[in-house]
Amino acid sequence: MTAWPANIEDDLGGVLCDLCSMAAPSGHEDRLSAVVSEHLFARGLTPITDRLGQVGVTLGSGPGHTTLVMAHLDQLGLVVSAIDPAGYLRVQRLGGVPERVLPGMRITVHTYHGDVPTVVGVKSHHLTPPEEKYRALPANELYLDCGTESAEEVAELGVRVGDPCTYGFTWSVLQGGRVATTSLDDRLGVAALLALADRLQKEPGSGSIHLAFTTQEEFHVRGALALVQRYRPDVVVNVDIAPSTDTPDLHGSSPVQLGRGAVLSRMSFHGRGTLGGLIPHPALVRGVEESALERGAKLQFEAVIGVITDAAFLPMASGDGIAAVDVGIPVRYTHSPVETAQLSDLTATIEVLHSLMLRVGSLDLERGFGHSLGPR
Repeated sequence: MTAWPANIEDDLGGVLCDLCSMAAPSGHEDRLSAVVSEHLFARGLTPITDRLGQVGVTLGSGPGHTTLVMAHLDQLGLVVSAIDPAGYLRVQRLGGVPERVLPGMRITVHTYHGDVPTVVGVKSHHLTPPEEKYRALPANELYLDCGTESAEEVAELGVRVGDPCTYGFTWSVLQGGRVATTSLDDRLGVAALLALADRLQKEPGSGSIHLAFTTQEEFHVRGALALVQRYRPDVVVNVDIAPSTDTPDLHGSSPVQLGRGAVLSRMSFHGRGTLGGLIPHPALVRGVEESALERGAKLQFEAVIGVITDAAFLPMASGDGIAAVDVGIPVRYTHSPVETAQLSDLTATIEVLHSLMLRVGSLDLERGFGHSLGPR
């Protein structure tokens, strides 16, 4: 097992790097599930891993609301869909991979026998006709080259149809406390929950609090439904990334920026046929704002179309309804192999979450409806 410090926050960058280096494509999160579970056991806790590979642990069982705090383990990737007689691999997307970033990339195929490095083929620039130079090919028109010359050689490597693939891992330390790597979505959230577990062991929250690490979010955002059945929460706090728009190509489309702290999502809606999204419960909006204010932590706001999280379908998953909120950590270049974040935003998010856990059990979940906009 990876040796992490006694206090996760003593080396947040190192822990985050370790988390990002562990491949956990949707539906194949076993490696990361095991590491997270082993870490929690080592802390003297008693985590439970369900049949989907989701890890849950209870920290406190006092009077008040039951709260479920979640972050997803999995990352997007590809799946081997066919093996060419000449030894090339054909693929399909596993989650929302932006195909325009794929040509020329390093991709790792994960098999029962181990990891196989490959590259995504790209037509020689010298021989590319002008009409193709600015065209992004769909994933099913691309191929992976693992250096083999026949399907038989591919079979000898243990590669089979259905094997998952992920971006080749890289880790770059940038200026200003920023890092660029694969799978910050949502290893930032995983790191935040691990740090929160440390804090709650020293200073328990209010009510019953369960921390959970979900699977298959990038595939269908419904793994968390099983956790709702297990824990029957009154409140769900989902921790995921929030697209940062402080780059020349997205300037003005959203106020979210690196270095401005945690993100309180006031609305998310995916559209695209899913009709999935979340308008947060008013009491939780106030709770997050008050928590940030109490800790002097930076907090920014988001209302965005095109984003969906594990919380999207949870409010109606209980007969009494579930109060839910998304807390995000800003990330540039989402779903690419160079997702970029600022560590101070992760620290601010941990502060907000910890403060929220100290008050969440006593929040009035009935107050606010009809008055959530203030007096008329």
